[in-house]
Amino acid sequence: MKKVMMSLAIGMLSLPASADILGLSVGAHAGAARLEYDGNSDYGYEYGVDASYRLTSIFSVNAGLAIGSGEVDSDLTSAKNDIDYTSVPITLQADIPLLVGSVYAKAGGNYYDVDRKLAGVKQSDDGWGFAGGAGFVLGIIPLLDVSLGYEYRDMGDVDNNAILLSVGFSL
Repeated sequence: MKKVMMSLAIGMLSLPASADILGLSVGAHAGAARLEYDGNSDYGYEYGVDASYRLTSIFSVNAGLAIGSGEVDSDLTSAKNDIDYTSVPITLQADIPLLVGSVYAKAGGNYYDVDRKLAGVKQSDDGWGFAGGAGFVLGIIPLLDVSLGYEYRDMGDVDNNAILLSVGFSL
């Protein structure tokens, strides 16, 4: 068993530093989201999964699934708007390598499905909106990276500003 573990460790260390063997990476994210609706805003949470395919050494195409929730004040009553959303962002990302890690910016669109509930009355909205973001990626080992980023999503009447911590695995 020790020999197998040692062989695995040496194999992991001998992988190329970029770890872009197939150009594909997958990951998961979670964080805090600030939801804005009808002139009011409040914090909620978001989590999801992501996938990325590297086109060149700088550009990649990203897609994912983000699910979140929050409660935003209402102008009409003392009750809060309970907002649940699902978003499927598709973006083009540009990475700029640094001495340690890299910074990125991305822009594209997202398909959203937003459900709002106020005092028992439920409203649904879906459609397409703008998605963008920026952040910092730190490679832990050649196959694993951690990123901290900001993402904005226009979801019809609801705007989403999220700070997310992500863990990704490159293939």
